[in-house]
Amino acid sequence: MIDPFLMTLIIAVVAGVVIVVIIALAWLIRAHLKLKRDYQALTDVVHGHNNDIADLCTATLTADGHMAATDERISALYAKISDHQHNGPTTPSYSPAMQKVRSGANVSELIQNTGLSRDEGALNVYSLAIQKVRSGASVSELMQNSGLSLDEAALLIRLHGSKEPL
Repeated sequence: MIDPFLMTLIIAVVAGVVIVVIIALAWLIRAHLKLKRDYQALTDVVHGHNNDIADLCTATLTADGHMAATDERISALYAKISDHQHNGPTTPSYSPAMQKVRSGANVSELIQNTGLSRDEGALNVYSLAIQKVRSGASVSELMQNSGLSLDEAALLIRLHGSKEPL
């Protein structure tokens, strides 16, 4: 038979080991739950970044389309200027059109009231918008006063706005 003191000592050691194992298990469960929460938070951040990248790609495609259309307009206007230089002045001055743009006329009104082509009317609107940007106009002011889209107004501010570093 085993000595009672030895038996008590063995039971005490086993009980101590069981208590240490239970404490370690509780700590591991707590650490696991914390890691699970952190993983979910990081997953949400990555998902948000993926959405941001998709939105940036869409905006890039939209801006590319607007730039292509603007490039076509500029080419047409360049051809008109070249023709004007070779054939002499056959078109009216743009001064009345610019005055109408300054008073708030949009492209459609310029075409109807001044006899300008759509490209020439748009060029006058963009010229005034660029002047406003250089004077410190905001995106919302450009959208309201010049009839530009959000993308167009933001692009003009980025290209022609203040060159101070942010």
